[in-house]
Amino acid sequence: MHLKDKINSAIDKISQQILRYNEHRRLFQNLFRSVKNSLNPTEFPDSFGFKTTDKSFVVNCPETNIEGLKIAGVDGGIIHRSLNFFDIALIRAVGVLFYYLPNSNPVVRYFPEENPFPDIVTSIEPLNQNEIESLISIWRMQKEIKCAISLVKEDLPDIIIIDGSVLPYIDYKVINHSEFLVHQYLNLKTLYRQLYSLCQKHHTSLCGIVKDSRSAILTEKMSHLLPHLSKLKEFEKLLEIDYRPIIRQLRDTDLLFQVLDQNERTFEFYLSNFNEKFDKNLPDFDIHCFYLKTAEYDTPLRVEFPILFSNPQDLSQSISALVISVSKHNPEYGLPSVIIEADARARLQEVDADILIDEIASKIGYSSFSLQKRRARSPFTR
Repeated sequence: MHLKDKINSAIDKISQQILRYNEHRRLFQNLFRSVKNSLNPTEFPDSFGFKTTDKSFVVNCPETNIEGLKIAGVDGGIIHRSLNFFDIALIRAVGVLFYYLPNSNPVVRYFPEENPFPDIVTSIEPLNQNEIESLISIWRMQKEIKCAISLVKEDLPDIIIIDGSVLPYIDYKVINHSEFLVHQYLNLKTLYRQLYSLCQKHHTSLCGIVKDSRSAILTEKMSHLLPHLSKLKEFEKLLEIDYRPIIRQLRDTDLLFQVLDQNERTFEFYLSNFNEKFDKNLPDFDIHCFYLKTAEYDTPLRVEFPILFSNPQDLSQSISALVISVSKHNPEYGLPSVIIEADARARLQEVDADILIDEIASKIGYSSFSLQKRRARSPFTR
């Protein structure tokens, strides 16, 4: 078979897989769309672990008046270089606060400033690749949460939105062989706990926006429930097919893109506890989650939030109303404006790391080329 024929064959195979996937996805989208207002999650058996207070699969979220409110967002940027003798990273986190005054554009404040100089952090620990990636994630989250803590202390926003999860998602099995990494991770958890407590004290809502979620936690739960739902008239088609391998392929946002209309969210549901096994005798927090469609042609956002005050249902409605109010500027891009602005200010350029490495190499009498690992300086890949 000629090269062109191989390429065409591969393209045909991939195209057929995508078409098949889209066909299966539409089946489940149509099924859940037909029952989205009548399906009551509080009636699902406890054994399926939904733990929700919402009585409808989909909840409408009316916009709210944000005049007089302070809405804040935090995002971070990081550039990492793994060199022969050490790992080095440039990290920057920026908080943005929009203060919405009546009949005028919002007043904008930046934390610590509009274009802060990035932190330069290094490690000479003998870490493997997975451990290094965990360390870089920990460094970035530490910087972002410190920024969020300062923002809450200085300006007491009504809500603070973090770009990403409100949980420190680090695989403890990866890091528990390194005392250095465990220490860094425990420091990170302490920072999250400080932020939770501050928001609780000042009645500041806190949520994390996962804009490109690949999670399947909701579809996985629904897959276990489907044998019970197949008794409903709308789900009779499921009896004619083997739906299990189909729904196992679906991510939450794939299912919900056509189920949710703009300004609608899924029912809120319990996600996790903050504490882990080693968090003995420390205050714990329940983390809940929902999916929210803020723009007509964009995929739903995954919204996570700790239960710091009020109840999950009221918090879901107030948080979703505020997020919608600052995310409605583009029908194809439904991200909160404070996060868009924070991302733009926190972003770093690759050239910044190159300049830094050149300066370090000059100081220690090396060429920057010799500091690079072998795979980065191969003469056969240039």
